[in-house]
Amino acid sequence: MDISAITNKYFNSSIQSSSVKSSDDDFEKRLQNALENKDEKELKKACKEFEGILLEIVYKQMKATVPKSDFIPADPGREIFEDMLDEELVKESNGRINLGLADSLYKQLSKNFKAK
Repeated sequence: MDISAITNKYFNSSIQSSSVKSSDDDFEKRLQNALENKDEKELKKACKEFEGILLEIVYKQMKATVPKSDFIPADPGREIFEDMLDEELVKESNGRINLGLADSLYKQLSKNFKAK
């Protein structure tokens, strides 16, 4: 059985898509629970997490525009390390930078608490 056609890029993209899907499902459940229970603290956390998800998407799209160099050969270990580093950079920046999206989203969603 020849598996040479299966590349690391295929594995990485499938792993990333499954991890994004699981975090999306988890986020959706937490947001729904916060809205159903009218939990303002949990709603604020969910809104901040949403801002982080968008920040991560923007970061990955920006990084994809940077041309790859053959100066340092690519290997699976390096790709994994870079993905982990990127994830931590996004987490750190989300904790320090306030884009205002989480606040706007919270204000909009919290109106539902007062209406009911």
